[in-house]
Amino acid sequence: MALASDVKLGQLTKYVFTAPSWQRSLVLIIILGLLIDGASARAWVRIPFSGTLAFTIPAIFSFVLTKPLIGYTGKTMTWNRSALLALSCTVFAVIITLASLIVNITLIPLFYAIALGFIFGLRLLVLVAIADYRVPRMILPAFTQSGAGILAGIFLFSPGFFTFALVLQLVFGLGFAILIWLIERPLYRAFHIHGLAFINAFIAHMTDGSKGMEEFFREIGEEIYVPQVNLFFRRKTGTPVLFTVPNLHPGPMGEIGGGNLPKVRTTAFPAKRLFRMGAPRTILTLYQKVRSQK
Repeated sequence: MALASDVKLGQLTKYVFTAPSWQRSLVLIIILGLLIDGASARAWVRIPFSGTLAFTIPAIFSFVLTKPLIGYTGKTMTWNRSALLALSCTVFAVIITLASLIVNITLIPLFYAIALGFIFGLRLLVLVAIADYRVPRMILPAFTQSGAGILAGIFLFSPGFFTFALVLQLVFGLGFAILIWLIERPLYRAFHIHGLAFINAFIAHMTDGSKGMEEFFREIGEEIYVPQVNLFFRRKTGTPVLFTVPNLHPGPMGEIGGGNLPKVRTTAFPAKRLFRMGAPRTILTLYQKVRSQK
């Protein structure tokens, strides 16, 4: 059972990737806005819509402010991740907004407001997962892109757009907050552990080499007494060697909380080699027990 849990935790690494450089994401944001501008200008029906104002400027505004705002709360986020998040939300906003062309061109303000509400909730979910699991602290960083979009919508459409868009911000924000609560509820009820706090620490460990996971397990850990066996190797020359074999696994996975010493020990000291070394039968018996319990 413990081995299966370790394997499941280790499989989380396939979801970890390195964000592209912020310069590349920023270029894509600018190009996307220009493409929308060009499509609007060439349309046979004039669309009261600007890609640069509605998408590019809010994305750049969010990219610039997200990292400092998160840093103010004591957490960290790289410029690359901030730019990638802004680019991803821009793509979603474009898709949702332009879907109005399939229904009716006059519904562009409505679909744009829905897009802003959706990216606010999406940013809240992502930031809670990768930066800080405490939702209230991530509301302002999550609101930066959609907030700038609301101001652009007032300029592009009408002052009444503000009220309608703000209501959708509350609706989508509340919906995603409930989703976050549902995600964390089972683990918190069972172990009083915030699952998103673990994800925060896991991503920081895999991408930045942070010691956040060590801190996470130190906070939820308990001091216990376990039986252990010591193996002494006295040599004619050199420092004596001491192996301590506790009756537990030191960490949940890899080098987090421990290391791969059992594997190294098994590889370096196979049973045949121990026989050639003339190891006492008690050590061989202990070796077999340790190996069978791995």
